[in-house]
Amino acid sequence: MLWQMIKKELLMIWRRPRELIVLLLMPFVLITILGSALGALDNNGEVEVHAKLAVVVEDEANQGQQEAIDLVNQSNRSEQEKREKTALIQSLQPIKTFINEVGENPELKNILSITEYSDRTKVKEKDFDGVLVIPEGFTAEFYANMLKEEANIPAWTLMTKEKQSLQVTIIQDIITNYQKEWVYLKTAQELQLDYSALVNIKTDEQIKNFEKKKEISAFAYYGVGMCVMFVFYISTTVAGLAYQQKEELMYERIILANVPKIVFFAGVFIAAFILSFLQLTILFSLTASIYGIVFPSILNHLVVTLTVNVMAATFSTFATAISFAVNSRNVESILSSLIVPIIAFIGGSFFDVSAIGGFMETLGEYSPGGAAITAYLKVYQGYSLVDLWGQIKAILLFSVTLLLISVIILKKRGGIR
Repeated sequence: MLWQMIKKELLMIWRRPRELIVLLLMPFVLITILGSALGALDNNGEVEVHAKLAVVVEDEANQGQQEAIDLVNQSNRSEQEKREKTALIQSLQPIKTFINEVGENPELKNILSITEYSDRTKVKEKDFDGVLVIPEGFTAEFYANMLKEEANIPAWTLMTKEKQSLQVTIIQDIITNYQKEWVYLKTAQELQLDYSALVNIKTDEQIKNFEKKKEISAFAYYGVGMCVMFVFYISTTVAGLAYQQKEELMYERIILANVPKIVFFAGVFIAAFILSFLQLTILFSLTASIYGIVFPSILNHLVVTLTVNVMAATFSTFATAISFAVNSRNVESILSSLIVPIIAFIGGSFFDVSAIGGFMETLGEYSPGGAAITAYLKVYQGYSLVDLWGQIKAILLFSVTLLLISVIILKKRGGIR
């Protein structure tokens, strides 16, 4: 019975080849136009991703270094060992190294800017993607730990906006990799290995890989943006066809045939899911074969695509529920001509709203379209599923909310028995 409902929905759109062609080819045409025209104007075809980090240094690094040297000189070590330990302390400056090597690196400057503060109260958090606080006493305890004294290194505190944006991910990756380097250094010291050459080679490779990882071509950005936008048009199209069945009394004949109404709406949900999956599969296949937009992980891409398909299906069910509740075909027209463009605009389908900053950036991150675009771009850049969880959670929360609203509307209007 359910399969017959699904088949009915799919056949209805199949018998409208003009609408089907528009839904499948129009986004590809827009990808070509935007990718070519705007890509030529935007950083030679690359969409810039730039993160801003405020570093609050509450610690007195020079004082902590001197305290560590004094402790070495006062110890029972031999003179030779004292000189070696003192030289080691003077050569290792974790705070200064981070600010200079990371903040002043010419390659990383393209994607990260660091502003140093000594007073946390002077930091305007809204102007930064993240605020890194280095606590008082960090340097002294760092050297004590490095010299195998009884001490724990106090953790650096990273505060970010409540979102999982590309900028936040950049900051987290850089800080995590930097902290790992010090762990490797301490391990190498304990094993009496020459770490200096390894650090230089590994750091250069990481910077090159990281810089390469963050490049997003205009075709990649607008390819994702158009795909996410047009998946909502699949939803409104399916909803319009569902209401057309009510106008043509097909819905009433289905009910008279003793088919539960919930099966009818389940058919709408699954049909929208299947059509949106086919649409995204075709579009991403075309962009991959023609423009070389290849996602490194098929699994991660599939997870995001299925999540977006669920969103499209719930949006279609929601639109159908409202149409049936108010008994008007205008609902589909309003959604497709007004609501969907607004969702696309806020989400960043037309341009990167994070460049605006402030409220628009936050709104874009939490919007369904923005979360889907960010998730796809992260997959394109090679991030893991763990890094995508913030976006996936936002999409699923939006989908569940729409589904619950749809059920409530239909129950109040007698739509489900």
